[in-house]
Amino acid sequence: MVGYLGGGPLVEGLLKVGSCLEARAGVSVELFLKLVERAPREEYGDFGFPLLRFVRADSIEGVVGSVASCLGGSVDYLSLDVVKGFLNIRFNEVKLGGVVIDLTANGWAPGIARVGDGEVKTIVVEHTSANPVHPLHMGHARNSSLGDTLARMLKARGHRVVRRFYVNDMGRQVAVLTLGFKILGLTPQYVASRLKAKIDHAVGWVYALTHTTIDLVLARKGAIEENVESLASTIARLREKDVELADMIIENVMKLEDPEAELSRIMSRYEAGLEPERSIVRSVAGKVIEGFKETLEKLGVEFDYWDWESDVVWSGLLSSTLEKLKGSRYIVKHKDALALDVARVAKEVVEPSGELSQTIRLPRGFEIPPMILARSDGTTLYWTRDIAYSLYKFESSKADMVVNVIAGEQRLPQLQIRLALLALGRVREAVNMIHYDYEMVRLPGRVMRGRRGEYVSLDEIVEDAEARALQEVLKRNPGLGVEEARIIAGKVAVGAIRFSLVQPGALKPIVFDVEKVLNFEENTGPYLQYTYARAHNILEKHGPIDFSLADPRAYGDSLRRALLIQTLTYPLVAAKAADELRPEDLASYLLKLADTFNRWYQRDSVIHEQDMGAREAKAILVKLVRDVLSSGLGVLGVPVLERM
Repeated sequence: MVGYLGGGPLVEGLLKVGSCLEARAGVSVELFLKLVERAPREEYGDFGFPLLRFVRADSIEGVVGSVASCLGGSVDYLSLDVVKGFLNIRFNEVKLGGVVIDLTANGWAPGIARVGDGEVKTIVVEHTSANPVHPLHMGHARNSSLGDTLARMLKARGHRVVRRFYVNDMGRQVAVLTLGFKILGLTPQYVASRLKAKIDHAVGWVYALTHTTIDLVLARKGAIEENVESLASTIARLREKDVELADMIIENVMKLEDPEAELSRIMSRYEAGLEPERSIVRSVAGKVIEGFKETLEKLGVEFDYWDWESDVVWSGLLSSTLEKLKGSRYIVKHKDALALDVARVAKEVVEPSGELSQTIRLPRGFEIPPMILARSDGTTLYWTRDIAYSLYKFESSKADMVVNVIAGEQRLPQLQIRLALLALGRVREAVNMIHYDYEMVRLPGRVMRGRRGEYVSLDEIVEDAEARALQEVLKRNPGLGVEEARIIAGKVAVGAIRFSLVQPGALKPIVFDVEKVLNFEENTGPYLQYTYARAHNILEKHGPIDFSLADPRAYGDSLRRALLIQTLTYPLVAAKAADELRPEDLASYLLKLADTFNRWYQRDSVIHEQDMGAREAKAILVKLVRDVLSSGLGVLGVPVLERM
């Protein structure tokens, strides 16, 4: 059926129940699949649907009978009944097991159910998009892990996915960095060789030293509220890395009469595409991007396009978008600057429309401030450029949907951008642009401030996790060669980091503890990797499965039955998680599956089973678990390992 292709026998059974329910009670298949859930108690069946919400109590029995009649003999491996207003669905494990044995014998394996041809969408996922002024840190790691996982889920679901990284090479932070390199007159490569550092780390040092020195000048003038002694101490710490280069930056910044005016001049000249600013920014930011790519490659994160913010400006897209906004009836003056009255857009366009109100959630009791589009000197703000870039993402990819993975602190600007799109009459784009927001990551006992060079880079986190994982791998496999152990440890580290940043749910703040995320025993990426390796090892010891001998009656055992149903639920769980952009649901499912499998494995041997029919049936169960873990971990970006 369209929407859940390749879902396997359990999903096909649910789909047929949903189709009959739609025909006999008017409840759509989509709504049925959204609300149907695993039953809380075994005596209620395997799945339950709240039928009482849709039909009268006195007609429930008749509706269920009608649905059963509609099913006829098309699905002989499930039955229906009603308990406390719920339509309960129970699968006959022997009949279902027989179908599964035949399917697996012919090469079927559980995977994410795919959408039909008519439902394939082109979806842009923009994520990470870090400012190219210092190396990636843990906050970026969460953004990358979430964004890449969403892209993988949607692609596995059957959609065309375009992964984009927005290089924020305009604005004050880049101007600070540009000033530092203008003073030095050196290439990032040379600075990196002097500092004996990875190139994005070296650039981050220049940025932090330049920024802190500017702030010291401003603090001494009383222009900003910063502790002068603290700033001086930070400069002294940064200076230790290379006294000669540091003193060049410090002395020249100190000579500036008005650092802010100099930064404004750099921003204005770069926005106009003038030299030497254009070459300096492109050269330095380009090298930082190379560092980003090297780091992201360790996590298995890739992009289809790297879009430069400056290209949005220089291509004329920004100016044409700005001209259209100027022609809007919502244009106003705010603080002597050109602005858009987005609160009025919300009141006149969103609030009267039930559909728009459902899609674009307006904050209650909060006044949405005007959106300043350009400063008094004519330079634009990042959210103005984001309006133009939003249109570019839709148009260049012919996208049906754009998912922006951006931290929760950007909720207001993201809302303003959607309202600006409405002011331009771009309703389709405003409705189909999703802000996938997330909360921040903290490290125990650490405060991260990039402008002060105070952060733990993602490179350092990965290196630390790899070193700790290596100790654990060698402890468990003392005979393993060091090189092989390093490869395994690298994959364990990546699995631990990525899973820990996705599993809690995007809106939950995280305190990242490397020891906890590397736990092999429970609720971690390594735990799932270890479970996969265990399943693989069992199948290796078993050898080729003889499907002709497998006896489905073996699935009558309660724990085997539970494992059978659980594995066959995967195509539906994974599809719904993709549709709802909830990778945490998939992570939770995989952990529960691993728990069930490990409980079963401890008490019910496959290799030593004497009954050949039961032995082969149990081997098929192990294969199903392995296949589900392989698919699920792949979607989450967690490497699978055949030995740990």
